[in-house]
Amino acid sequence: MRTVYVCLNCACLYLPPESMTYPHIDYKASPVHCSLPECRSTVADTVGRIGVPEDVVAKWARRAAGLDGEPRRPRPGRRARGRRPASPAGRRSKLL
Repeated sequence: MRTVYVCLNCACLYLPPESMTYPHIDYKASPVHCSLPECRSTVADTVGRIGVPEDVVAKWARRAAGLDGEPRRPRPGRRARGRRPASPAGRRSKLL
């Protein structure tokens, strides 16, 4: 089964050759961006800034797009730090 990749800039799905090189144009495919020039430059800057290898970032992008298992989402019901719980007596109602 071949791996489908997600572009970090335009969020398109693309399927490069299994060898990750395009032989007729001598271009190496990337696991984090498609072949558009603006995607190539933007993603190269982004990956360079975060300092994580492209393969790891590609796995994160695939997971976020739902291609590798279930996307991770924050747990429901978590409050922000420093916030007090709401008291039931402090709420307004139509009866008061």
